[in-house]
Amino acid sequence: MLKKLLLICVLLTGLSSLAEEVPVTITPLQKVSTADKNLHEGDYIDFKDIKTGDIITGVIKELTPNGFAGEQASLFINNFKYKTSGKKLNGQIYIKGGEHAKYQELANNGLVPATYFIRGGEVILKPGKTELVVFFSDIINSEDTPVKIRPAQKIATCHDEIEVGDKIRFETIKDISKNGRLYIKKGTPVYGLVDYVSENGWAYDNAQIDFKTFYTKDINGRKITIYSPVVINGFDILQYKGNKFAQFFNYCGVAFRGKEVEIIPSKDNIKFNIWVK
Repeated sequence: MLKKLLLICVLLTGLSSLAEEVPVTITPLQKVSTADKNLHEGDYIDFKDIKTGDIITGVIKELTPNGFAGEQASLFINNFKYKTSGKKLNGQIYIKGGEHAKYQELANNGLVPATYFIRGGEVILKPGKTELVVFFSDIINSEDTPVKIRPAQKIATCHDEIEVGDKIRFETIKDISKNGRLYIKKGTPVYGLVDYVSENGWAYDNAQIDFKTFYTKDINGRKITIYSPVVINGFDILQYKGNKFAQFFNYCGVAFRGKEVEIIPSKDNIKFNIWVK
């Protein structure tokens, strides 16, 4: 499985050519899998510096679950730093699940059914077996702080309820700390400004709502403007609605009519991440 993972370690831009970059090899302290429904964007993952044994934390910036038709899961982790000293590391890690390459080859030759009903590979990181590389440097980069939010009102395109310019209410899921201090309280309202709306259509044309700007307040009541894109696509949120059996028929249905966006807070446990500089 590990040989099938696509691993790209990219140095952050803007580093001085004179700065010394020291590679640090890390491994997760616990098994990490995109199949874990409790794993979300904004979560912190603990790794171990294989050489020194020091604990290093990283933040999940993007997590894409696997889907049908061989769509692979992917995991993007950054904001690495030592847990004890707080010293930051440069670099980002992007990992993709397996491709079912042998099955795809057989399908292309007509020897087995097409892979439309086959789910793509999961990303799996194992302690001691998965080794990744980040870099320690004397350059201190700015760190994005994840703010995990969930809808606090119904969001739907079913009857043209949403228009560009509308303010949609979300709320923070947990307390947010910045520089070691409480910054935004759990349950604080967050308003997203609708930047784009697309209706659904026939044959995979799914409805979509885009946000670029969010407004909230810190613990002192000061207004905060957050520029962080969030896209809600009717097809993408199917993975969070119903069980696997129900999801299967929902995925099949898009061949006839694209999926509407419909999120009901009391029913759907759908979360999003926005990032504060």
